[in-house]
This record gives sequence, C-alpha cells and structure tokens, in this order.
Amino acid sequence: MTQLDHIMYACPDLQAGIDEIYALTGVMPAMGGSHPGVGTCNALLSLDNHQYLEIIAPDPAQDLEGTTGQLLLDHGGNGIRSWAIACDSLTKVATLAAARNITTSDIIDMSRTTPDGIKLAWQLLFLTDPHMPFFIDWLKSPHPALSTPTGCQLKSFHISATEAETYQDFLADLALPITVTAGANAFTAELETPKGTVLLNSW
Repeated sequence: MTQLDHIMYACPDLQAGIDEIYALTGVMPAMGGSHPGVGTCNALLSLDNHQYLEIIAPDPAQDLEGTTGQLLLDHGGNGIRSWAIACDSLTKVATLAAARNITTSDIIDMSRTTPDGIKLAWQLLFLTDPHMPFFIDWLKSPHPALSTPTGCQLKSFHISATEAETYQDFLADLALPITVTAGANAFTAELETPKGTVLLNSW
C-alpha cells in the first residue's frame, strides 16, 4: 500500500511557522518533537485520511552544523520543501526506482519522542532527486495523524517538474493518482480549513 503520508512545510523558526499556519487555517498545530542528529524539530496538523502537515524547522537545542536544520536556517524562507509517501516495503520502492534508473539512499532508521513521552520509530528511503518524494515506513508506530489537531483536509496536491515524464511514470508504478505537469520544480497544496481554502506553495 502506498499513499501520500505528509507534506513537509519548512521554515527557519518553528514557533513562527506554527503561528503562520494557525493564522491561515484556524487550527493550532501541536508540537511534535526533536529529530536527534538531524538538527530539526517539528509540529503537526492532521489532514485526515492518515495524512498530515509537518511544520519542520531548525532545533536550537542541537548542534546544527552540517545538518538539515542548518539548511533550513540558511534558506530562511517558508514553504513546502518536500513530501512523503507511506509504504510498507521500502525495498520494493527501491527496486521500482532502480528499474527507472532512479538512485536511492540506504534505508535510514529514525525516531523521536512525543511531548507525551511516546517514542515513535520509523524508516526512511530518499531518492537522489530532492524534488521527488521520500518514503516512510511507520513500522509499528501509531500514525501521527491520529493524535494531532484535526479540522483541515488535503483537497489537492499539485506537482510541476522539469523531469515530469519520469516523475509521473514513477508515481504510476506506485499506483499513486497524482498528476505531474511539466515546468519549474514546484509544489502547491490546497487545504480545506475552518477559514476556507488555503494554498501552500513551494519553499
């Protein structure tokens, strides 16, 4: 099974990102936790259907040198940086990618502890092209969308890409009904919220 799992909304300051999303949607994101060694921390907002918005930012409690947190801080802007696909076999995804000459990382073990003290553990698989999705297997961890603030739904997710045909064919291999159009690399998420329709654009 594969489906869009979450959309990563990057910002240089977590509280500022939380405040922005709350002002746009009328729903207050909940603090998630820290990603040790990655230099980031997050807050989450459920989009229903086992999907969520992740607000990700540098973690000032960590040494940021050489981390993703440093990249977010140096970039300085807010917007969609990436998106994740949930699946139950990262090795199968790697095989499908290899068949299309798309290179992948090794499978990475990740974890964080929620403010309630619950430890979540999952695995990630990244593709070499940073505009393409990354993949997540939640293993036996409870899905974050089940315990984060509700009230918003993902109405649509649009992707444009310079390598649109390769991107589209790969999503078709995964049986994901998401359309990729040709153009500059960009994302747009359309959310239904208590404050009406909200568009989130690329980082």
